[in-house]
Amino acid sequence: MNSKTQLREVIVTSSAILDDVAKRHKSLLDEFSMKVISGAVKAFSDATNPLRLNFHSTAIRILYEHLMDSYSPIEEVMKAAWYKPEKDDGKPTRGQRIKFAVQGGLSDALVSQQLSIDVAPLRKRLLDAVDQLSKQVHGRENTLVSDPDEQDAIAVASAQAMASFLDLLAECRAAVIEPIEERLDETAVDEIVNSSLAEIDELASHFSLEEVYVNHTRVAAIRHDAIVYRAEGTVSVILQWGSNSDVRRGDGAELDQRFPFTAEVEVPISDPWNFDDAAVLSWVDTTEWHDAMAPDPSDEY
Repeated sequence: MNSKTQLREVIVTSSAILDDVAKRHKSLLDEFSMKVISGAVKAFSDATNPLRLNFHSTAIRILYEHLMDSYSPIEEVMKAAWYKPEKDDGKPTRGQRIKFAVQGGLSDALVSQQLSIDVAPLRKRLLDAVDQLSKQVHGRENTLVSDPDEQDAIAVASAQAMASFLDLLAECRAAVIEPIEERLDETAVDEIVNSSLAEIDELASHFSLEEVYVNHTRVAAIRHDAIVYRAEGTVSVILQWGSNSDVRRGDGAELDQRFPFTAEVEVPISDPWNFDDAAVLSWVDTTEWHDAMAPDPSDEY
């Protein structure tokens, strides 16, 4: 196999890892993260650029820091019950921030014994990868890696470490929600059924609730003090203009309509599966309806 063929396989391998991450973890990655991943793939795919590894490493480092800011804010880490300062300035170490990103304020005992998750191996692997990335981000003449095979090894290692990190984030959240998934569905439906649905009420003279369907449930956040579960689905209603008599006479109107809804259930971190004292918030999205009913600017001319 010649070097050009090897290089093509290198590019496919490193790109495939990041592309797979983007596809599998859409719920964990925001728009900025997706852009950074795309940038990393494009940077490393440019086989003619002698600094492709440096640009790739910069992108992955940006992704790492963004995920830390999103899932492990320093102030949140310091409020976790398990947190103990290990640095003179009292701020959390990189390892502690990785731990919080995965488990939030959940106790070590619950994470290891009830969720069967071990953060330690990932923490070391990810930190090693970040240290290697830093060498390429702050490249110097004597640190520049020009050998394609060595570039590949570093790029693949960093991409795999990032993939493992996101895998563990997803695994922890899946393990947390599994015991109460059915209860979460029921709580979300009850919240919608028993709420005033003010967003829908303003659309017509009357409305009747026909069906509430939960499409998806997930852990939206694991904070130092609480877990926020989120349920998303659709609510089916019949919108009515005019009274029942108006409708029977043909002077009123009815319309079947579906709207997306979201319900969030917040429970204490100390008892993540107890909904007895949960704070529940829900809302219905009628944006599409309002957009459809908005006047067409072209009609004014």
